[in-house]
Amino acid sequence: MAIVINGSGTVTGLSVGGLPDGTVDEGTLATDSVTAAKIPASLENTFVSGRKNLIINGAMRVQQRGTASVTSGYFVDRFQLSGVSASAVLTSSTPTEFPTAISVSATSGNPIVIQKIESKNCQHLSGQTVTASFYAKNISNATTLYAKLSYAGSVDNFGSSTTISEQNLGALSGSWVKYTASWTVPAGGLNGLMLNILCAGTSTFTMGVTGVQLELGSTATDFEHRSYGEELALCQRYFHQQGRQGSDGYEQFVNIAAFSTTGARCAYPLPTTMRAFPSVTSNGSFQTITGLDITAIALADSGGNPSVGLNFAVSSGYTVSYAYTVRSKNDADAYLQFDAEL
Repeated sequence: MAIVINGSGTVTGLSVGGLPDGTVDEGTLATDSVTAAKIPASLENTFVSGRKNLIINGAMRVQQRGTASVTSGYFVDRFQLSGVSASAVLTSSTPTEFPTAISVSATSGNPIVIQKIESKNCQHLSGQTVTASFYAKNISNATTLYAKLSYAGSVDNFGSSTTISEQNLGALSGSWVKYTASWTVPAGGLNGLMLNILCAGTSTFTMGVTGVQLELGSTATDFEHRSYGEELALCQRYFHQQGRQGSDGYEQFVNIAAFSTTGARCAYPLPTTMRAFPSVTSNGSFQTITGLDITAIALADSGGNPSVGLNFAVSSGYTVSYAYTVRSKNDADAYLQFDAEL
């Protein structure tokens, strides 16, 4: 953008994105605002102010856990499932705009797709209208679609929650359709929000979901596509996994220093500051590159962020003050998980 100001301090010309002077009326600058009427039709959808989607991984592209299916708990990053008998990641027959979706199935009750939104991301919403939009599809025998917004009983504590309202969005189509719902957020919404997408059906029924967005305002706008790297970093505030995906069975994990013949420790650098101090879970077989089998992996401290202390135990064989490199032991499914989910 180029602004030309004459000697009297008034604007005499304005160029936006290489457009000729005068395409945007310079008079609008007198009030420090540009109204929609002053913006050429060709530019109406090119002006974006900040990030709008409160949902993380709404396009469901990030899947650090790498699991093919779950019946409850976290699945693709940031999304939990409940009341599900089967689930799957879909990479074909999805909406044109979204190469990835998920399907959820149930034989009774209501399969629910859930995302909890951290209180720190809700502080501007009290008394405001928010609108959810997403694509959904009846894959088989799903009948009616619902959307529900709730808020946490206390800050980031969803052990108890209060429903703002559950809305019946009507019959699910056999094709991908964009559905929307709006709510006014009460003061309690500052504790954190929870969006639920659920359906009813007959027999064994299956619903597909993708392109989930929750934004400020009463109108659903186009989906905000963030880069994969940015979306991954947002997900890693809540969950980080090293290992499993793409491993040849001998992935190097971390360097450690021995403090006894059976114990060694490291400061594990997290990729970003996590929401809270994480819990740590290990899976599979690990060894040092010198051939010592790791018998246990555990947290070495209860604080710290963006790094955590880890202990790596062996039955014997460490030399005190020596450094070792830990790798997976011919195990492509070995991983470390760091969890600070809501």
